[in-house]
Amino acid sequence: MTQGRFRKPWVVRTIGAVIVLTMALPSFAKDKTQAPLPTELTWPVLPDKPRVKFLEVWNNNLQIEPIKKRGFLDKLAGVPSKNVLEEFEKPSGIAVDSRGRLLIASLGRALIYRIDREHKTLERFRGDRGFFLKSPVGLAVDDKDNIYVSDPQIHLVMKFDPDFHLLATFGSDEGLKNPAYIALDEVRRRLFVVDTKAHNVVVYNLDTLQLITRVGKPGNHNGEFLYPVGIGVNRNDGSFAVTDTGSCSVEVFDASFKFLFRFGKQAMTPGNFVRPKGVQFDSEGNIWVADAAFNNFQIFDSKGQVLMFVGVPGQGPGQFELPNGLFIDKNDRVYVSDQLNYRVQIFQFLGGK
Repeated sequence: MTQGRFRKPWVVRTIGAVIVLTMALPSFAKDKTQAPLPTELTWPVLPDKPRVKFLEVWNNNLQIEPIKKRGFLDKLAGVPSKNVLEEFEKPSGIAVDSRGRLLIASLGRALIYRIDREHKTLERFRGDRGFFLKSPVGLAVDDKDNIYVSDPQIHLVMKFDPDFHLLATFGSDEGLKNPAYIALDEVRRRLFVVDTKAHNVVVYNLDTLQLITRVGKPGNHNGEFLYPVGIGVNRNDGSFAVTDTGSCSVEVFDASFKFLFRFGKQAMTPGNFVRPKGVQFDSEGNIWVADAAFNNFQIFDSKGQVLMFVGVPGQGPGQFELPNGLFIDKNDRVYVSDQLNYRVQIFQFLGGK
């Protein structure tokens, strides 16, 4: 992405500084269990007002499950270590439940992790009642902590209760081809599923799991899609945004499924995309988009005007290797799945007003 100034005040003198700063940070590659983290890392850099702050990174089980050393008698008896390093391979979907537990869908391990920081526990689940995950991509959690997982390899979306018991599967009747990322609109009781190969978004009733409608069809015109991937819902008004990877753009619709506008095109410049993936809204209605080719996320205002970006290739904080999934919780914490670095990076949106 080229360096320069944007029209908006968020990023004056920022782009070049961000690149210099992040490239100088320490690498995570040597010791992923004891990664050095900066005490303060924000974007933009001073003297501009900070808008985004780096918080932490999750990349393996030993961050929550400390190594349990074997005693002398255990070693003599050949008892193996209680736990070994287990990286969160190729994280995709991310969600946070009502208790603040972080859920991560791991494509590489074909399972869901649930991290409970308060109780220092890490749970894993692969499926239930004969339905097992093969390629979990989309992930969402409702207000009752039920868990929804989309799996394109088995062409289904699965619903689990908070104890990981399977409650329902859906999508086969509608002929889901490649369910990718998913999103909830709990106010209007809707569940959105992006079907990449069908080039549309399938909308379900969140309570009955019955089909409500389909949004979009194959094509390159407004309201049409070419390999859509990500989706995010604006909690303020029910509008939603879809990343259309084939056209390198983002399309925005209102709560009545009416097309509103499109922004971005294929270009190596700020405000445009090459491989847009995850998309989310923050509490102010700004739109955040992860780009797997740019190795960053960009922030746009509610009309699609670019404000700033964060990220360059690398392994340090604020650096990415194939960012994909993106989730913003009710406290404006921003979670980005950094796939080839086997981790989830967490940031805090500090407000843009």
